[in-house]
Amino acid sequence: MRPLLCLLFLATWFFIHAQPAIELADCGVSYIDPQDVNDGMFPQQDTLRYREYFSENNQLRNFFVDINAFGGSQTDRTSVYAILPDSSLKLMGSLAFGACATCVNGFAFLHENQLLAENVTTQAEMNMWLQSLNQPVFGLPGNLQTLAGVGRISGKLPFCAIGWVVEYSVYSNPNTSSTEFSTHIHCPQAVTACPIEKSLEVDCQQDSIFLQAILPQGCFDGQATVRWSNSNGWVSNAATAALPLNGNLGMYYLTVEDDCCSVVDSLPAANPPFAQAPADVVRCSGENLSLAGTGGSGHFWTFENGVVFNDSILVISNLTAGDSGFYVLHAFNETGCEDTDSLLVTVNIPPDPEIPIPAPCLGDTLFLQITNAEVFAQLSWFDPQGNLLNPPVVADFQLDDTGEYTLRATDPNGCEISKPVLVSGHEPPNLSFEIEESCDSVRVYGIPADYQYVWSTGAIGPVFSTAEGNLYSVTVTDAAGCAVVRQVETPQPDGPDVSVSVSNPFCPGDFGTVEMIPADEDRPMIFSSDGGETYQLSPLFEKLAPGDYTFAVQDILGCIQTFPVSVETPDTMGVELNLERLVVRPNAPISLTAATIGNIQVWQWLPEEIDTGGPVTEFLAQGSLDVRIVVQDDRGCKASDGFRLEVVLGDIYAPSAFSPNGDGINDRFTLYSDNGSGEIIESLLLFNRWGALVFEAKEMPLNVEALGWNGLVGGKMEKQEVFTYWAVIRFGNGVRRALKGDVVLMR
Repeated sequence: MRPLLCLLFLATWFFIHAQPAIELADCGVSYIDPQDVNDGMFPQQDTLRYREYFSENNQLRNFFVDINAFGGSQTDRTSVYAILPDSSLKLMGSLAFGACATCVNGFAFLHENQLLAENVTTQAEMNMWLQSLNQPVFGLPGNLQTLAGVGRISGKLPFCAIGWVVEYSVYSNPNTSSTEFSTHIHCPQAVTACPIEKSLEVDCQQDSIFLQAILPQGCFDGQATVRWSNSNGWVSNAATAALPLNGNLGMYYLTVEDDCCSVVDSLPAANPPFAQAPADVVRCSGENLSLAGTGGSGHFWTFENGVVFNDSILVISNLTAGDSGFYVLHAFNETGCEDTDSLLVTVNIPPDPEIPIPAPCLGDTLFLQITNAEVFAQLSWFDPQGNLLNPPVVADFQLDDTGEYTLRATDPNGCEISKPVLVSGHEPPNLSFEIEESCDSVRVYGIPADYQYVWSTGAIGPVFSTAEGNLYSVTVTDAAGCAVVRQVETPQPDGPDVSVSVSNPFCPGDFGTVEMIPADEDRPMIFSSDGGETYQLSPLFEKLAPGDYTFAVQDILGCIQTFPVSVETPDTMGVELNLERLVVRPNAPISLTAATIGNIQVWQWLPEEIDTGGPVTEFLAQGSLDVRIVVQDDRGCKASDGFRLEVVLGDIYAPSAFSPNGDGINDRFTLYSDNGSGEIIESLLLFNRWGALVFEAKEMPLNVEALGWNGLVGGKMEKQEVFTYWAVIRFGNGVRRALKGDVVLMR
């Protein structure tokens, strides 16, 4: 069955809030001020949401949601929704607390979206209401003195619901330390499963098809409608229906709908069985199979891998394990109705004989056997000429006896398997020996190492050590047990064999690396870079400054060899600007040339806006910055140098008094500077003591007294008094400086 869309009033899934919704993770848990996780700075409405999807569908479930809004004056809302199969929401109930037209008072009890009670002021009356509907106790037992802002929403979720949502809109005030809101979401309780019983009967005698649907009690909301239909366009709007068999075989569809849920299911209509396949069969691999199907006509067979056999007789030659499985016989009656019957074909595969590959030494006795003989009923061995070996033994095995022997084994099911075995005679071991000398010892390595070696001194193993030259004998036994005796002569020992690899520094400031490479990596040694003063286990020496060193190696026997090693100094490269700090005025022209040594290929000036890609850069100083040059030579080695460039603004001077008396000295008021920063007076305003503007000038050069204020206002000379000036100075790099002060007009 699959639930369909519900054509009811559906609530919108998402709402717009000032903050993202706070997700509540679990049911059966009490949440105390969960809105505090938003950690806001001001009072606001927060959205809380619990959402759950059900693992089992088509079940009627009770839900209970408890709320304590603590009787606040702000509005808190709680809504419960069912999630329908199309992911839309159906409102199951909603309560609001606080100051609003729809807000409830006291304890409020909303059941099946009907307000059963409100203005309940005692816990005893609240518990009575809950017990009257056999509901669980209130999940928030604390702080229930007045029951203001307390409520429960309960009801049944539609059986087609795939989940449910509880959503809250909660007023949160971060400036209060008391509890503002709490809720307890009871986990939904499964009331009953809601399966729809359905049946379809094909009656060939009456040439009829009978259909029936039985609806579960209490699962559908209101009056449910039942409809049967098929692909031919036939429809019946009743729980039971009948129609002629002829021409109406196929799938029938049952649709049951109420005001919310819609369920669709199907049943096939087919004729009574008449096809007859033979009984299940068991065969051995390699055999042939021939089976005939009966009942009806127009027979053909199908295999589970999709292969079709278009005949009433199923024929398979040379059976294999892949032929095991169910074969289906298809047959048709006189009315053209199809029926099927199946049989199981089991192809027995004999166990694989586990034969240890024999490789006898020449002259030994060959025993032919298998390690899993217990799984076979009979074993027979044949020599390369096809003669039966009874018993399967060949004494004094020689090269003439080598060749392909054959095992024929029969399992308890009577299935036979034949397996060839190639037997070759094993000649004495083919050996070689390698000798390694050191300062005071000699090692002999027997090859191959996986043979067994016993030396005349009593030593065992493929590696033999001695501190003197001599003639030794060794007995070597191979994996087949064939043995041979050899003589090995050792020379007088004289020290470990080590080569030295030097990696010189690539760039100035880099380090070198020296690695001592033993000729035998398995031979224990320790290594030194200071002539044997200190040793280390690793043969690799890193971070070596250029210079001369004496390396030493000592093996497990105490033999020491020394090696003089030089780590060469790399070719020099570098760059220099010969500056650590440079102070200039705005828009000062800067020209820098990098002095370098080495074969420099790449120049890069930083920051990027002054980069020229060469040893010289020129620019105007707009602001303070860190200047750096990075160079790279043909080896990829890098060097850099830099300094701090600081742009400073010139000082501005404003006279404290002026005397417009026409004597040519301080007759006008203006501002002065050394003009070293490209500055200009962007704006100059003068005000009398009552705040009236007496002079204004814009975009005026400094140091030009003739452009300043001459003390006249409206053509009349002002009296002696203190005036206030406001000025904005714009420097050459765009920086502005505001000036304010007083100046006395002297008469």
